[in-house]
Amino acid sequence: MLPHPEHDAVSSAVRSWFTASTPAIGLSVTSTSYGFLTDSDRANRRRLVLTLDALDGVSDALAAAARFYGTQAFDVWVDDRLRAERLAPALVSAGLEPAQETVVLALVGPIDAGPGPSDLAVEDVVDAEQLQEWAEVKIQGFADDEARPAPARIQAEVAERRAEWAICRFQLARIGGEAVAVLAHYTGQDQMVFNLATRLPFRHRGIGQSLLARWSREAGPPDVRSHLINCDDGGPAHALYRRLGFTDEVYWYRRYSPHK
Repeated sequence: MLPHPEHDAVSSAVRSWFTASTPAIGLSVTSTSYGFLTDSDRANRRRLVLTLDALDGVSDALAAAARFYGTQAFDVWVDDRLRAERLAPALVSAGLEPAQETVVLALVGPIDAGPGPSDLAVEDVVDAEQLQEWAEVKIQGFADDEARPAPARIQAEVAERRAEWAICRFQLARIGGEAVAVLAHYTGQDQMVFNLATRLPFRHRGIGQSLLARWSREAGPPDVRSHLINCDDGGPAHALYRRLGFTDEVYWYRRYSPHK
């Protein structure tokens, strides 16, 4: 499969999102001899991107990161496949467990998606009321559950998205006025969809694909260099996105979390 024409530049840019500070959303990154430490007032954003190659250095690196954070409650990412396999025994022995493998795919060529329902309407989220509705639909879609989420869960999602609003765009899809799906992507030269969800009763109608197609058509070169999407490596969404045209892998990482 053909790579993105600017694969190396896009890959470098995506990695920088996780290894360089982003003051606009309150993330600071400290570079060390063993990796990159991300800090934030949001505990779920504390992560060490581990860059060591030697197994015998893992224990000291984790201890240094724990001192930096003042806690052992942080994630560890390894963003190289060979390194991830090499360091896995040491990370597991240290009390971490592999929680997720994520891949970022770049669109190569036009997206191969249908138009979706003719009455599908898409709107930008521009106020608090819309963001609350967006959060509810997102939670329902990811949970595969039509039950209304608990108010505390909705408010936590709203707070998380508000913190990212400076560099993100949120969209809400409706059919007949009813909110049925959501999309969120980073803005800028390299745009990545990081949330895409459709409520259960409205699936298998091409709504998600239609949202992706609309997003990919909205802006292109020179304003937008790449259209990206992230998903679980090897999962059903991974196969679907590749069929749609997201065929170039520009970033990958395995996330380790402390045993609970």
